[in-house]
Amino acid sequence: MTNTDSQFSLPSNIKDIAVKNFINGQWVAPTTDQYFATVCPATGQELTSIPDSDQTDINNAVQAAKTAFKSWSKTTVDQRVSILMRISELIKEHAPVLARFESLDQGKTLGLATRHEIPCCAHIFQVFADIASKGFVEAKGTIPFGSSPMEITDMMPCTVDSVTQHVPAGVAAIITPWNVPLVMISQKLAPCIVAGSTCVIKPTELCSITAYLFTHILKEAGVPDGVVNFVFGTGEKAGEPLVRHKDVRVVSFTGGTKTGGRIGAVAGAMNKRVYMELGGKSPSLVFDDCDLHHAVATGIRSIYHNQGEICMAASRHYVQRSIYQRYLELFRQKTIGKLKVGNPEDPTTYFGALASQTHVEKVTSYIRKAQQQGATVEFLVDPNDPEIIKVSSDGRLTIKGFENGFFVAPTLITNIRQDSEVVQEEIFGPVVCVMPFDTEEEAVELANDTVYGLAASVWSLDQQRLDRVMQQINAGTVWSNTWFAINFAMPFGGFGSSGNAREFGLWSMEMFSELKTISHNRYNRPVLD
Repeated sequence: MTNTDSQFSLPSNIKDIAVKNFINGQWVAPTTDQYFATVCPATGQELTSIPDSDQTDINNAVQAAKTAFKSWSKTTVDQRVSILMRISELIKEHAPVLARFESLDQGKTLGLATRHEIPCCAHIFQVFADIASKGFVEAKGTIPFGSSPMEITDMMPCTVDSVTQHVPAGVAAIITPWNVPLVMISQKLAPCIVAGSTCVIKPTELCSITAYLFTHILKEAGVPDGVVNFVFGTGEKAGEPLVRHKDVRVVSFTGGTKTGGRIGAVAGAMNKRVYMELGGKSPSLVFDDCDLHHAVATGIRSIYHNQGEICMAASRHYVQRSIYQRYLELFRQKTIGKLKVGNPEDPTTYFGALASQTHVEKVTSYIRKAQQQGATVEFLVDPNDPEIIKVSSDGRLTIKGFENGFFVAPTLITNIRQDSEVVQEEIFGPVVCVMPFDTEEEAVELANDTVYGLAASVWSLDQQRLDRVMQQINAGTVWSNTWFAINFAMPFGGFGSSGNAREFGLWSMEMFSELKTISHNRYNRPVLD
């Protein structure tokens, strides 16, 4: 790492990276001096070591954030905005390095990280800087009040002027997932900073490298010591102590529904404010009056984007029966031999490796369940592809030159029951179930037959049908004739088991703020001495 008065840079070689916790503006080893290995999903080889932090490290980080809050909460919005703008600029300047390590550590393609995810991080900080510059929309009001007690027996008429204020919430715990590591950190950290709160971030233990590199960007950007702290480690040893810490006022978590339930129970019992964005099992409803080629092409992207490791992946496609067979035919044609799986650094690769061997086991277990239930399971790869050495019976791929990588084929499942766990549970991988429907009413019923409610897509050229169907779908975000059209000024979150939070825009800033009402008694006559 070099950081001179004239130039700031990030290391470009994994051998130069030694991940440490970032507490009170300093990079420190875990107090236990214990580490665990992180591996490259594409090769299965060890990349570097990650601190195995515990309660002591969390205590140190929370104390640093608590101390920093005293001064940081009193800074002006302009000061905070200036830092956000600088962070955005630094992300842009160092995007190639960040993208390379995001791909190397997570398994996603370098192209996806370069074209979309790292630029998205820079954009997020810019968006929240713009929002903060415009200020919160505060509520104001004046009401006549019947009486105001001067003494126990003396009441007098008055008028009360009231105004709301958003004030910094305090120390926040931010816990982020492994599918889009730096994006998730960015979308929570930017509003936290600009709201005037401080935080301790516990990134995923599976993909920590870019989070560590990002601490150097924060330092270079002028974030005061203690305002943002990073503690690396597992959920059990670092995450739970962070959620339980008495000085943490807000918990923001994105991840699996099971883990979210645990966090909600722990934090709720301590009366903490908890915001969770959890899993999804998003439907795509394809009617027979849609632009079929567009629907199919986007449908493919909606499930195989980022190896299917995305919370809003459209993993249930319901297609009107009259076009069902044609949809499947086109789906196969547009995928087999055209959607390349393999080397993440190859610009022609569409998706790379899954994040871990454990996740491969989870994804392929659902494929095996579908097979055991008599469903039709197809692996949409070219059997003559010279880069694919082997396709296992459960969809695992052995890729030439990446024989130990965590690869799973793009998988298509049909003839599956609606009540199957393969249809009902989040798989979080490149597996899609495509099922027919007959009527509009049936399509809506099938779409809503889930405990989740994160996102949905509706495909039709009939605007009245779109309006009618979209209103009936139980999901936090519903798109028509598209997918993944994210507007960072609009709220994002889900219904039911998809969580209780709304992020982006003012909704994120409210997450890290407390709402206070200030009411002034404006007397209607002079007060006597």
